Amino acid sequence: MNRFDFKILLLTILLFWASLFAEPNRSVKARLDKFKVEGNHKISAGEIQSWFKFRKGEIISPETVHARSVEVLERFKNRGYYFAKVDSIAFFYKADSTSMDVLVQISEGDRLKVEDLVIEGLTNDNQNLREELRTRAGKDFRYQTLEEDIEAVIKYCEDRGYPYCKVTVANPQVEKSDSESESNIAIKLRVEPGTLVTIGAIEIQGNEQTKDYVVTREMGIKVGEIYTQRRIDKIVSRLLKLGYFKWVNPPRLERRLDGADQLIIELAEGSQNRFDGVLGYNPPVQNSKGFVTGLIDVSFRNLLGTGRQIEARWERRSAKTQQLKFRYVEPWLAGLPLNAGVSFEQLIQDTIYVHRELGLDLRYRFNEHLSFFTQVSRRDVSPDSLGRVIFGLPPSHSINLTAGLTVNTLDYLLNPQKGVYYQTSFEWGRKNISDVALPINSFNQKRLAVDFETYISPWRWQVLAAALHGRQITSGEEVISITDQYRLGGARTLRGYREEQFRGSRVAWANLEYRYLLNRNSRFFIFFDAGYFFRDEKLGDAKLKIEDGKIGYGLGLRLDTRLGLFGIDYGLGEGDGLSNGKVHISLTNEF
Repeated sequence: MNRFDFKILLLTILLFWASLFAEPNRSVKARLDKFKVEGNHKISAGEIQSWFKFRKGEIISPETVHARSVEVLERFKNRGYYFAKVDSIAFFYKADSTSMDVLVQISEGDRLKVEDLVIEGLTNDNQNLREELRTRAGKDFRYQTLEEDIEAVIKYCEDRGYPYCKVTVANPQVEKSDSESESNIAIKLRVEPGTLVTIGAIEIQGNEQTKDYVVTREMGIKVGEIYTQRRIDKIVSRLLKLGYFKWVNPPRLERRLDGADQLIIELAEGSQNRFDGVLGYNPPVQNSKGFVTGLIDVSFRNLLGTGRQIEARWERRSAKTQQLKFRYVEPWLAGLPLNAGVSFEQLIQDTIYVHRELGLDLRYRFNEHLSFFTQVSRRDVSPDSLGRVIFGLPPSHSINLTAGLTVNTLDYLLNPQKGVYYQTSFEWGRKNISDVALPINSFNQKRLAVDFETYISPWRWQVLAAALHGRQITSGEEVISITDQYRLGGARTLRGYREEQFRGSRVAWANLEYRYLLNRNSRFFIFFDAGYFFRDEKLGDAKLKIEDGKIGYGLGLRLDTRLGLFGIDYGLGEGDGLSNGKVHISLTNEF
């Protein structure tokens, strides 16, 4: 072996031994074996370890540990240990560098307590404001809480006409307390309210059809009022609930050259009107033929840009039942949030009788969520010869008074993801029967209606929708007439059954849906419905109680298309095979 070969051999041996004892690459990720915290005295090591959120066997890197350390220090600050720090982080890699142990050295420092909080720049309301803040003497100092309190002070000023308010923290003083493990901090908030702002003008941008006065009256803000942030924040939701704006930007305050403060509202108009069409098919049952049901619902929600509304509706519920409705609404009577409506309804029920109703209603809106309504109406029932003979229906009329309350917190009316809708109403009426042969031909009637819907979104793009509805009528009559009973079944109540398949003086139904949102307006869903009905019927001298419950289930789709919102529901009732399912098709077009 020559000298050159010997040098090569020696170099190879040295490199081999060096590779055995070399430090592993610290940037290489490895699985965590043990994670330990030391140096802590006031907070347990187990709790601090839980803040890091590491699990044994998890693949981690030094970069990950350092990033988590920053988050852990924020936890310390929120517990009052504002001077906490990480002294060192040691990584002990195993021989093969596939796993490692981690040791974190912590110094908690003194616990920082609030000695005093002083607010400068405000007048008589200073003490009242301090009672609303969470940073108080004797409590742990938390910077996040102080930031929230500063925002509360700013909002306090904004709600009193000072939108240009500024708040600064002036030289906080930290001193060691009598306790060995605590320090005190004295905080002084310096408030500069700025000038008192009065709304000198309101400018609406983006409205092409809707009149400016329609927008401003719905805002609840008038020119000349003192600026109030709390009321300004409600403008967006109040305008969106009208239903004919696609979006509304948060109001913007600008100071004009003449010194006046101007409120600017930017919005975009959406479709002002709606056409809703439904087509349903009920398959043959025993000896009866199948038939088609339908609905045409037209609504002008912002007539000529004035906020006036016209609604017209025609519906064929069954082979021999048709309904016609018309309603006109005049908004803001006498400059108040009071809407007045006049309505007419005609129902031809199974060619047995004709029901007509003329009503006048008023609705007062307390705010964007709560409203009260009342209605006065007259109902007339005119049976034909078949109704008189078979069902013993005499002609009748009644005068009715209704009062109710509506709560609506839905975030989006067409396809809500969260919120609650609740409406309840009570009706008192006096029914007069045009039949002198009856011993008593005048009766009191009472009706109660309750509707409740709630929507929650536990996961992204998914919504759980639940609804509960109830109707009840009581009367001085021995048996509630068929003309006054409620109908149950079909696309809008109990899916999986024919339209108005059941009836009763007391009905209730519940709807439960799991929805997967395809976009803002579209969704796929599966549903489960349950219904209940009860009524008394007279058979000769005996009175029969008819009571039953039904369930339905199925799936559906709402799809936003160029033609409008297309919908299809397929429902099955008790005992139905797949071929007996009820299909409901709808098309809602906005224009």
